[in-house]
Amino acid sequence: MAVANSQDFNLTGLPSLLWQFPDRDVCFRAEYSFLPECNVVTEPMLEFLNITNFDKYFQAYCLNPPDDSCSFGFCPNPDVASPAVRGSTYFTTIMSAVLVLYSPEEVASTFLSQLLNVYSLIIAALIAVINRNLTKPHTAVALGLACSPLSAYLIIYVLRALFGYNSRLNVVFGPGMWLPRLSVLLLLPVWLTLLVLAAKPNGAWRFQQSACDEIWAGHHILQSFFEPVFLVAKDKTILPLSGGILGLWLVAWLVAIYLRRKEIWKPGKGKFRPHRIWRKVVDNYPFIQFCTVVFLPHLAWIGNMEIGVLWLLEHEKFSFTYGQVLALLVTIPPLYQLILLMPRLFWWFVDLTWVRFITCRMHKPRHAPRHVRTTTDGSLSSGKSFDTLQGDIDFHDSLPLVESKGRASFSSGR
Repeated sequence: MAVANSQDFNLTGLPSLLWQFPDRDVCFRAEYSFLPECNVVTEPMLEFLNITNFDKYFQAYCLNPPDDSCSFGFCPNPDVASPAVRGSTYFTTIMSAVLVLYSPEEVASTFLSQLLNVYSLIIAALIAVINRNLTKPHTAVALGLACSPLSAYLIIYVLRALFGYNSRLNVVFGPGMWLPRLSVLLLLPVWLTLLVLAAKPNGAWRFQQSACDEIWAGHHILQSFFEPVFLVAKDKTILPLSGGILGLWLVAWLVAIYLRRKEIWKPGKGKFRPHRIWRKVVDNYPFIQFCTVVFLPHLAWIGNMEIGVLWLLEHEKFSFTYGQVLALLVTIPPLYQLILLMPRLFWWFVDLTWVRFITCRMHKPRHAPRHVRTTTDGSLSSGKSFDTLQGDIDFHDSLPLVESKGRASFSSGR
């Protein structure tokens, strides 16, 4: 059949805009369907029906993907797993972890926003799973982004507070702070619920594009997202890098313990406590603390997530959707915090022990380390209030990245 140009045909009194397929919906009306002009094949119609543009067809295919086939892999879900959403979550989580480590007084202002971010990810995914509108890989992404090392730290601090121990987050989880404690602990059952649903076989709970679970991942979706960090040793290309990083970290700890052995096992200190090793090392070597608490856990977390996305979600890319733009806007407050930290971050780096060793000023620190740190175990149970202990305990390292300010509080009248 010869292909006619749509401009050669007219319907009396109808706008020319109606002649572009598939926008020419007037021809789908019963009173016009008998007209010859509505039965002529146009070039735009052929392009649409012959799928000459894969991107447009893929978008139409993903509007309601089939559950019994998987020709193109998992369809993208930009509001859950796009690079903008993942990058925003990584950045805000790491910046919050830095504030917890170096400026716990600042945590009160960012705690709620971080908690709301976690809850929004996990609850939105849970609702989508219940309505069967989410694939298993995207469920794993939402679960993985919410279960960050920072979330684990917050749970640990809450448990310490419940047992009466003092910590650097007393401003948030101290005595009487039941609402923040409860809001963090409630994450556990929500996480477990989503994890159980994602771990169920396809016959027990139907996810979107269930056929892709077997074709693309062999029913090992969760393993693809939560096991790569334990399997790096099997990859000969990654093994030297991962082994080198872990080796340097272990050697740094052993050297630091050896150099501080007299302080750790100092006579007259009574019964030896294992946490004394941690206390003496991080007091004198803040970079080891930074690598142990922030760098390595979050590096493993990010690597684990990105490997899973690379394996299963190859179609994820940035696009201007509401969810992705909102994710980018969320990074503005932590980005502002980072800008404020940059001057102090430079001097903090310059004053690190290994940097001073390389620059031949080992015994010339720019800032004298503060060692007025006392053991906090049992402090609250001994009857001392946090306000009394604040003058005796230094929760910062040698050169805090953020200056101490007035403490914010969640309780009234403080």
